[in-house]
Amino acid sequence: MRQTRRILGLLSATVFVTITYEILPIGLLTPIAVGLGVDEQAAGLLVGGFALVVAVGSIPLSALAARFNARTTLLVLLGVMVLSSGLFAASTNLAIAFVARLIGGAAHAVIFISVYRLALAVVPMERRGRAASTVAIGNGVALALGVPLATALGTATTWRMAFVVLAVSFVVAGALVQLLVPQDLRDVGQRLSAATVLTAVRQAPLLRAGLTILILTAAHFAAYTYIDPILQQAGVAPSGISLVLLGYGVAGVVGLLVVTPFTDRRPLLLTIATMAVVAAAIAGLLLGRTSVTITVVAVIVWGLALGAFPVLGQVLAIRASPELPAAAAPMSNTSFNVGITLGSAVGGLILTTFGAAPLIIASVTVAVVITGLSLLPGWLPADRPAPR
Repeated sequence: MRQTRRILGLLSATVFVTITYEILPIGLLTPIAVGLGVDEQAAGLLVGGFALVVAVGSIPLSALAARFNARTTLLVLLGVMVLSSGLFAASTNLAIAFVARLIGGAAHAVIFISVYRLALAVVPMERRGRAASTVAIGNGVALALGVPLATALGTATTWRMAFVVLAVSFVVAGALVQLLVPQDLRDVGQRLSAATVLTAVRQAPLLRAGLTILILTAAHFAAYTYIDPILQQAGVAPSGISLVLLGYGVAGVVGLLVVTPFTDRRPLLLTIATMAVVAAAIAGLLLGRTSVTITVVAVIVWGLALGAFPVLGQVLAIRASPELPAAAAPMSNTSFNVGITLGSAVGGLILTTFGAAPLIIASVTVAVVITGLSLLPGWLPADRPAPR
């Protein structure tokens, strides 16, 4: 039991570092843009480009990776993430930085199915949902706390230092996988194939769960990708942005800790409540465009609501694919990253063309629409008592 907990904790930490690397350019968008000699919209491509590679590659590459041992695959992928984050830290122009992010995106596209295959292999069948939820906590904590803390580090030192620390973190994660995960671990991936994964992700319940994740993520990242300029327009000093994002992160962890114990029992109810509060919080940014206090409160509530969404999304995806729960990983990964790509791209276009207020209105509208769809009977798996 202790070894199982250690392995699940390590896998969750691996997800934490991976998601932090993926999203970190958002918090450091302005200094990265300055350092690479480009504007903020161009720097935003470092987020969107990464997400696009993951979105396009996650399902087919995950299906391909299912043929290979999950532990070995994960070790190789962590090595690629070391290369990506190190190269990004050393980038002197946008082209090099973009290539570094594309390399990381290709590894990220496969890393989640490897992580979840290992997580599902160390627990009995009846506890696989709980194991997946435990690993998914790394996703939520990364968004809620990892990115704000890394942003604070990059602001206090340089943005490059933050990515150096992440490169070292990937090295440590690889060493711990080598040390803690047994080589002879029974691999649930042996019964997976490209055909079974691709069949599972085409099932209507999993498609609806994926679409829900995608749309809410797009609504979130349309605004959150450009939170730096939005906060500055509201009157938040550049030196205070990292503190606001840290408050967002702390609130997210609180929301995650409050919600996670109930995710197995009431994921649908919690997901709908989360999406509704996210919409209200983003709307608060519109009301607080000239008030630092209202803006900061809105950001904190936003973090509080969104902190548990990655875990809830993963649980709903698993429940939508009960016959092949491992297929939930590439579907949710694809959905998150298509949402990030669409949100950051469309958000940048709206921001530069119309300004911050229309961007916020668009984000709120999309969040309200997907909340309404999720209220429809049968759209998402209904709440039911979790198996013990």
